[in-house]
Formats: sequence, C-alpha cells, structure tokens
Amino acid sequence: MDWTRTPSRSSPVLPLLRQGLQGLPEALRALAKALQAHRAYLFRLEERDGLWYASQLAEWAGPHVTPQIQNPSLQRLPVREAGYGRWLEAFLRGEAIGGAVRTFPEEERPLLEAQEIQSLLVVPIRVEGRLWGFLGVDDCERERAFTLEEEALLREVAEALARTLDLFEVHRFTERLLELSPFYVARMSPEGGRLWANLAFKKAFPQGLPLPLEAPLAQPGRPVTATTAGEAPAEWTLVAVPGPGGEVLEVLAFGLDLRERLLAQEREARWSAFRKNLLRVYETLMAEGFSESVFGLILEAALDTVPAAQAGSVAVLKEDGYYHFVAAKGYDLEALRQVRLHPEEPLSLTGHREAQVFTQKDLKRFNRRLDPKRRRVMEEAGRVREIQAVLAVPVYLSGERKAFLYLDNLEREDAFTPLDLELAQAFASQLGLLLRRMELEGRLTYLAFHDPLTGLPNRLFFLEKLAQALKEEPRVAVLYLDLDGLKLVNDLEGHATGDEVIRTVAARLRAAVRPRDLVARQGGDEFLVLLAGLRKPEEAVQVAERLLEVVRLPLPLGGRVFHLTTSLGIALGEPGLTPGELLARADLALYRAKGEGKDRLAFYEPGLQEALRREMALVEALREALAGDEGELTLLYQPIVDLATGAPVALEALIRWPKAPPGEFIPLAERHRLMPELGAWVLRRACREQARHGLPVHVNVSPQELLHPGYPGLVAQVLEETGCPPRALVLEITETALIPDERGRDATLTVRILRELGVRVFLDDFGSGYSSLERLAALPVDGLKLGQAFTQALGNPPDPQSPAARLVAAVLALAQALGLAAVAEGIEGEATLAYLRRLGFTLGQGFLFGRPAPLGV
Repeated sequence: MDWTRTPSRSSPVLPLLRQGLQGLPEALRALAKALQAHRAYLFRLEERDGLWYASQLAEWAGPHVTPQIQNPSLQRLPVREAGYGRWLEAFLRGEAIGGAVRTFPEEERPLLEAQEIQSLLVVPIRVEGRLWGFLGVDDCERERAFTLEEEALLREVAEALARTLDLFEVHRFTERLLELSPFYVARMSPEGGRLWANLAFKKAFPQGLPLPLEAPLAQPGRPVTATTAGEAPAEWTLVAVPGPGGEVLEVLAFGLDLRERLLAQEREARWSAFRKNLLRVYETLMAEGFSESVFGLILEAALDTVPAAQAGSVAVLKEDGYYHFVAAKGYDLEALRQVRLHPEEPLSLTGHREAQVFTQKDLKRFNRRLDPKRRRVMEEAGRVREIQAVLAVPVYLSGERKAFLYLDNLEREDAFTPLDLELAQAFASQLGLLLRRMELEGRLTYLAFHDPLTGLPNRLFFLEKLAQALKEEPRVAVLYLDLDGLKLVNDLEGHATGDEVIRTVAARLRAAVRPRDLVARQGGDEFLVLLAGLRKPEEAVQVAERLLEVVRLPLPLGGRVFHLTTSLGIALGEPGLTPGELLARADLALYRAKGEGKDRLAFYEPGLQEALRREMALVEALREALAGDEGELTLLYQPIVDLATGAPVALEALIRWPKAPPGEFIPLAERHRLMPELGAWVLRRACREQARHGLPVHVNVSPQELLHPGYPGLVAQVLEETGCPPRALVLEITETALIPDERGRDATLTVRILRELGVRVFLDDFGSGYSSLERLAALPVDGLKLGQAFTQALGNPPDPQSPAARLVAAVLALAQALGLAAVAEGIEGEATLAYLRRLGFTLGQGFLFGRPAPLGV
C-alpha cells in the first residue's frame, strides 16, 4: 500500500493511523459515510478444532437502522454450518463478497434479511499472512452493486486496520509478556518522548534515555541498530513506524542489556590472558628446569592477569617450619628474605582456605603481632602502610598449608572483583602443582631410571646399559618378555593383586639370571633382560628357558593360586647395531613367539629382517611426513551423534597415511617415540579445522604424549595459535595411561592441568584397560567411550540377558552415577542402535552413522 498518496476518500484510514484501535469507531463512521452505507462493522474469524467461527467486534450504525452489535446470532456463529461456506472460501482466497442480498444463495439470505440488509460489501482482513476477519458495510434501503473504486476504498481501510491490529498484537504481547522481560522495550514519540516502556526499561533508565532517533526517522519502516553506553550499556534496534505521507507516528525501541555480554567478554579475555601467561611459565620451566625462580614467574603472570594488583609477593613454607618470602614485585625482596613468619603469623586472620581480600585494618592487626625488627622490615620493604587491599590465597597440599600468594592494591579497599579472586585462586592452584613437582624432583630423578612398582631398572636405564655393552663388546643378547595371563588376574582380583603378581615375577626373574645380567621392566607386563659376555648363543637359550620355567611356577596370592606363562623373544648383538635396533629385533622375535602360541621363546632370524627394514623405512617416511609443511598425513572425521535424532554433536579426528594403515604406523610411532610429534600434528590440525565444522572435536592422546611434561603447555599453545575454544576440544586418553602406579599418577596430574585450561577429557575404549570403580570415581575426566568390542558382543539382535548386555548396562549406569557422558562406539546395525537407545545411551558412534571422511564429504 502506498501511504504517500492521500485521496479525499482515505479519511477513514486516518483515525486508525493516529489513534490505533481507539480510532476504530471513528474509522467505521467515516467509512460508512464515504460509501453512503447505513452500517459499517468488523467481524473476527477464528478456527478452532477445524471449525471456523465469526463474531462481531465493532459497529457503526446510522440513525435510522437497528444496531446489531448486541445481536447474539452474530456471536460465535459457525460459518460453514450457518450457510456461509462461500464467504469463507472467498475470504481465504482474498476475495470480497458484495451485491444485493436478493441475489445471494438461499441459505445466506435469512440471517441477512433479518438485519434489514438490502446490499452489502465485505472484504477479508489478513494479519501476519493469516485470515483474521472481515470488514464490511450494509445498505438497508436499496439494492446496489458496489463499484471497484468503492471496494478499493474498503480494502484500503481493511489494510490499515490489519496494520493497526498488527500493532495491537505487538502492544498486547509487549504489555503482557515483555513487561517483565529483561529486554528493554519502549515506544518513543518522534521527538524522543517516552510513550510506553516496560519495567526493565524504567528500572534501567528511570530518568529516561536519549536514543539516537535520527537514523530510524530518516528510514521509516527499516530497523536501525545503535549502541548506548553508560552504567547500563545496551544495544538497540530502532524502527520508525510510518504513516500517511511518510509521517512517522512513533519509534519502537528494543534494547539488549550489554552488561552481561561485556562481563563475559572481559571474563574470557582475562582467562585467555591466564592461559597465555601460564603457557609462558611452562615454556620457561621446560627450557630452564625447576628452581626458586618459578615463584617469580607465577607472581609476574598473576600480576599481569589481575590488573587491580599493583604489587605482590609469594611466601613458601620451608624445611625449617617457617614461611619465607621467595618472590616479590613492587617490594624489596632481599629485605623481605630476612623475615621468617611462624605458621600462625602469615596474613590468614580467618583461617581461610581460598582466595580472600583483607584491608588496611587487617594489615595493622597483623603487623602488631610481629616483633619490632620484623615489623620495621614489613613496613619499609613490604610497604604495609601503603597497601589498601590484599588478595591473599593460601596454597594447600595434602591438607597442609604450603604457601601464600599475595596480590596487593595500593589505592582502594574495593579494588578486587570476584573474577580477580577466581583468577588468583587458579594461579594458586598452579603454584601448588609446581610445589608438588619440586618436592618430588629428587624422587623423580630416581624414578627416571627405575620402575617404582618392582624396583627394577626401567627402559631408559636398560637402553643406556645396552649402549654401553654394545660399545665394549657385541657378544650380548636381549631378551624381551611379555607375561601371558596377567589381564585375567586383574579381572578376577583387581589391579592391586596384579601389581603383586608383577612384583613377584620381577623377583623371580632377577633371581634366575646370572649376577652380571640385567633385568629391567619395560612397562605394563613386559620385561627386558640384558645378557652380556656370552661365549655362545646357547647360553642365552639356557637363561631364557630358565626364565620361562620360573614364570610357570604356581603363584599363590590372596587365597588363590595363579598359573602364568610368558612369551620371550631373543635377539643377539652384532657389530654396528644400535640399542634401538637390537631391542626392535627382540621385539620382533617376541611377536613371533606370541604368534606361535605363547609360553615359548623365539629367536630373531634373518627372515624377520625384511619386516624390520619395512619398519625402519616407514619410520623414516613418517619423520619426513611430520617434518613437511604439507605432507601426506591427512585427517578424517567420524561423527559422534545424538542417538535420539542422529544429528552429529561432535567429530572424532582420525589420522590417515597412504603408506600404511593406522594399525601399523601408530604402534610404529609408539615404539620409536614419535607419538609426541604425531600427536602434536593431529592436535594442531584438528584445532585449526574446528572452525570449519563448528562442532567439538575429539583427539586421541597416547600415553607417551600424556606423560610428557610439556604436554599441557603444548595444548595451551595450540589453543592460543588456532583460536579453538577450549570447550570445543575433547582429548581421548586410554586407561593404560592412568594405571595406578607412579606413572599413572603423573598422568592424572597432567589431566587435571588440561581440565583447568578448559579442555574436556574422555576415557577411550573404556573397559579394555585398567578400569575399576574406585579408580574411575577418582579420575578427573568428563566422559567415557564404551569400547566397540562390547557393542559388537551384544549380538544381532542384542540379547538383553547376555553377559555382554549386562556389562554394557552396568557401564552406562556407572557413567550416569558419576555424572559422566557415555558414548557407545562401534554401532553398525539398527538393532544395536535401538537397543542402546532403550538402554539409555544418548551418544553413539559407528559406521551406521558415517565412516571416517574428510571435511565436507
């Protein structure tokens, strides 16, 4: 409708435009006058349960006709049933009904004639694209055919009325629903005066708010966005409502409170700074190692992340039982080092265990407890008289308070916000982790070369001794042992008994070799033996057979007697062989022994050399692929879906290499210590590509990566470089990386650091490793993935009474009890999917939903 033209007969429109629905009586009167009619009226059409009803809402009647507004026959009139189906069909098509009543179908006439109507013209009204009602006029004295011009005028009024009804609906819902809405809603006059506002607007702007109306007034009918600042910053959408001739009747203003968004942005920026600063600390630690300077690094990072902190210090509990200042910024650290604080003297007046703010009054009480000498140092070097607020965070380890992080403001008592306390607490947590690592540094030096469970030398020590032996003489042999049956012990009696089995077997092996031979634990249930000074290969066979025999001996533990065996591979030293090559040969021989039926020994033979050559060639090719900017390595993605809808909720990144399948090159990378590089490649690529699909991405992490001290720093760096949100990264770790020994505890600490970065952690292939209720309950993980072996064991169709089905149900119940997300892997059939849905699984993965594929495929 072109509202810029103003024909003389468009006056019925003006009351609606100027007064809204309040102008309806005047508009009906003007309409009747313009069309020389005796009545003008408005009817509402409503559809309920498939039936249409008509009800008269408004009417203007001339002085010589009977008004019908109170006629009960015109309220909730069933349209089709009353004989007016023709009218309804016409209205649905947008057509008018008009003419002399005498010419209408017989079923329509009685009700019309009862109202003394001789002629009528009615047109439909559509609101928001739907039939809303109809507008009409009656002539009660003559039969007449209405002209096209008269119908056009009636339609103009109907369209104006439709727009008015639109506004009425807006007003009705605004006043009823938006009155209590947190969004700001207001109607403004073109001059900027407030015509109406909801409660949120009035509370935020009790004195009113000058909105920038120039742009919306210049573009009537088009939304314009604007932003206002101040104590209640808001983002506005402004729409000028046009009237005849381009005249603006009012401006609708919709505002969004930006305070929470700005606070969230500030929060994210502050936490990003925390991660960035923490990354710098770990980078320095990796480059320089642990020393007391680490406290200064943490303090500088905290000061940089908490802008309200203008100075600060760190006090640590030392071996003498006193707290000593080990780092300070803004104070004289050398002078503060002279001060020792008794465990009851540090600024912890309330015995708080988390971040808390103290004021100048608290400092004065604290200082009065010190002797004159220390008080003078604290007042001069520590500037306690200048400090207005102290954010103090105690650091607890194993229930003992080990240190304090102090962040100080020299200007205001209310300088620190809740977010400042949260970030300071995070830095204190990192400080606690570093203290723990420093306490263990001496022990870790020993553990670097020994297995904590058995006391045997570990792989690193073994390789050093092997390298030394190969330099002195090549007449050596390496025996590689893998226990057969330990998994059964773990399943029946638990891992504590399994550990005892490993300790007992280790003692037997050590007693069965010659004094000059070396027994080491490779890890898990694998052992290495170095035989030196061999005169002939038969000596190696004799020792190997003795080792096979001692492992076969009955092993009574916990009221049970276990019978274990071992598979054993032997490789003889040769000139020019490296320790790694010789160990690889023994490994190949072990594979052969296991492949031939276990409980036996096998020699490395030249026939196995070809496999070794292929392995070394693949290792070299893999190194080249990792070194290249755009090598042959690629990522495929398999969806993790919502089982209820089938919609993808995450993607698992799976690495592929054309030179070998994953089942070959991934174990190869593990044997040759390439997993940190390979894992870093996958992590970086998956995080970089996450923005392309927008879903959380799952990345598998090997035990080698998880146990590397720099892994948390790598993850933080990759997140920073790629811009991948931490919550969009899910790291999948195997249970073997978290076995209950010292290595497992180190990995658990790493997992905690990763989760503090905001990354989620899932247990992959749950149930195939070292699971236990106690262990799972203590692990800092967010979810688990049921191994596909369990899913496939359900059968097709699944048998709910089978052991596999009961085990799957138990795993799901365990995950739900611990609040962990549970993903069922290996779903390949509809029957399996239906069963898992009934069981309660909400997430799944498998070929039924999609095979691994590149992005966009």
